[in-house]
Amino acid sequence: MSAQTSYDRSIQRAVAGLIYALFPSSILSRAIETVAGAGFGIAVSRGTDKDTQAAIGGTDLLGITVRVLDMEGAANTGALKYSETDTAAIMNDGYIWAVCPTGCTPGDLVNYVAATGVLDSGAAAGAGERLINGAYWDSTAAAGGLAVLRIVSTATTVGA
Repeated sequence: MSAQTSYDRSIQRAVAGLIYALFPSSILSRAIETVAGAGFGIAVSRGTDKDTQAAIGGTDLLGITVRVLDMEGAANTGALKYSETDTAAIMNDGYIWAVCPTGCTPGDLVNYVAATGVLDSGAAAGAGERLINGAYWDSTAAAGGLAVLRIVSTATTVGA
């Protein structure tokens, strides 16, 4: 008897945090320090222990969380994220899918909200936002859609 009882007619093109294609990339591992955990495809920074921990958002950017299959629906809870103390895969160089809340086109700058790690397009315009100097959107997405993001550096600039 099959464990799966229904099948979609097509598979999703992508999901947040999914590595895009087989381009060379650099991925590091850190334990999630944030009590609420960390979702896939968001910005994370160095945690309290700068050598071993990562926290969502922040100002000392490590990279973007990568989706991994063993974290999907962890222990049948349906949680699609890294929990506190889980070892997260974090991309600091490469191509990755992410949600772009305001929409984007190829070449748009990438910023994130320091409090939540949520990525977006354009220069960091407001307080609490940071521009990722070495990143740009590499595909087009409508507001709230998925797009490919290219990150080559984790240097950031503070918003206004």
